[in-house]
Amino acid sequence: MFNFLISLIIASQLVAPVTEIAGLIANKEAYPKRRMTGSFEPVVEAESALVLDMETGKILYQKNGFKQRSMASITKLMTAVVFLENKTTWDKKIKITQDDKTNGGKLVWKPGEELGLKDLFNVALIGSVNSAAYELARATDLSYDDFIKRMNSKAEEIGMKEANFVEPTGLDARNKAMAMDIAKLTKYALNQPEIKNALTMSDYTFVAVSGARHTIKNTNKLLKSYLNIEGGKTGYTEEAGYCLANMVKGPEAGKDIVVVILGAKSEEERFQQNKFLSQWVFDNWEWGKARN
Repeated sequence: MFNFLISLIIASQLVAPVTEIAGLIANKEAYPKRRMTGSFEPVVEAESALVLDMETGKILYQKNGFKQRSMASITKLMTAVVFLENKTTWDKKIKITQDDKTNGGKLVWKPGEELGLKDLFNVALIGSVNSAAYELARATDLSYDDFIKRMNSKAEEIGMKEANFVEPTGLDARNKAMAMDIAKLTKYALNQPEIKNALTMSDYTFVAVSGARHTIKNTNKLLKSYLNIEGGKTGYTEEAGYCLANMVKGPEAGKDIVVVILGAKSEEERFQQNKFLSQWVFDNWEWGKARN
């Protein structure tokens, strides 16, 4: 046991902040536990990956899970959290001021179009529309700068050790966090009913004030897979690569996990590796007695 502790501390110094070491040691003997299946550790091509048990916070798999990386549109989870914390009403119309196409996104609407605040919120998450996220940051009583400051202070509150936010969309490569941070953010955000509801919709249709009808599709293709996805967020920029954070409901009650992929090389790879890691964990870890 002594040798194990020494080895764990040395290894942890290489991959994790010192503050995480005690948790790694304390969780070794607790459920969930690794099954003796003879299975090798999975090979993941993405730059970073991490799987977290929802109930205990135990890490079930990680590759560079404590290395800070650009997070792209996963940023929008924090934008939604801070927006919900500071909104006063849904009964508001918002005029779009940004052109998404010029910012590297898909053109959903043109600047000057007006829509309801709830539609704006859902579009920002479901379609990962940059202009919608930007308008959310301007739709509370906070100034834009104070909104960004609150994104960072909220990150500290929920235990994100290496997170940094400079804007609400994820377009800026300086929006960074570790995979471990993103797992914590995903868990926290999806405990908010409005966020979970949006991120489990496969598509969304709304009507703007002008009468124009729009339909957007969820960027998370795993919603239509065999996995029971409880919500998740995609992201992509050239600097960040292809990213995906999902909450996955286990085959039995209480066996729920968060799976994070950062820096995959293609859109297909991020989905396949997220799905592969989910299945590998369910096949190779046991949770003991059923949880309520």
